[in-house]
Amino acid sequence: MSPADIAISYAERGWPVFPCRWDGPARKRPLTRNGFHDATTDPATLTRWWRQWPLALMAAPTGPAIGAVVLDIDTKDDRANGWDSLEDLGHSILPDSPVVHTASGGCHWYFANPERELKCSTGVLGAGLDVRAAGGYVILPSPGSGYEWDPLVNFETVPLETAPDWLWPPKLSRACLPKAPVPVLGLSPYGTATIEGACKAIVSAPQSEQERTLNAECFSVGTAAGAGLVPSGIALRALLNAGAAMSDYDASRPWRPEEIDFKVRRAFAAGEAHPREVRRAVYR
Repeated sequence: MSPADIAISYAERGWPVFPCRWDGPARKRPLTRNGFHDATTDPATLTRWWRQWPLALMAAPTGPAIGAVVLDIDTKDDRANGWDSLEDLGHSILPDSPVVHTASGGCHWYFANPERELKCSTGVLGAGLDVRAAGGYVILPSPGSGYEWDPLVNFETVPLETAPDWLWPPKLSRACLPKAPVPVLGLSPYGTATIEGACKAIVSAPQSEQERTLNAECFSVGTAAGAGLVPSGIALRALLNAGAAMSDYDASRPWRPEEIDFKVRRAFAAGEAHPREVRRAVYR
């Protein structure tokens, strides 16, 4: 079968499909202007796309569009292995439901799209665990893509299982997030200024700058912690507290505690992994 024929076969299942890049740093990024919003079941459009990009990966939007959500179990990083996270959660044995083996050695576990809202998430359930639901997309198996349907559990052999309850993170209040000691004692003037300055910037960030500021300030303080200039524990608690104090400018999309926790810890850890350079005075 030609690539276009394979794309059309997904469309005949009722799955809208769109093309993604097949190589380079932008691999898996949409090739069309509007990404998964351009996904279609129209054979003529699919034929035209794969004539234009014969090597393109095939992708489909998750959620109601295909009637399925996907648990992405990543294994690329031994320190963030999705199977280890599932074991920690007590869910190392998953129900029989269609499974795709991914190009990086992980798995996509498909579940029936639930009636109640399930949001996409990255690492919220645990390291190496991502949820692809409404607003997300997955790469579909096709020749040369590195993605393959499991020969024993696929859409031809097993039905979609109900999405398990633990795919929804527990609902927390911001009050559950750690609180920073006030005042912070025992730090150098530099350490105090570094942490307090970052927290003030996070709390006071305007609506359009909240996420950028949160990531940038947490990364910056992380570089200081990585260099031993500020204590990691105190800095992280302060940043989590600052994130919890951010305003909800859009009442329909408030900041979720688990989202804040994940973003703060991810940016802080990335900063710690790149310690800032410390210039020490040389006396003669």
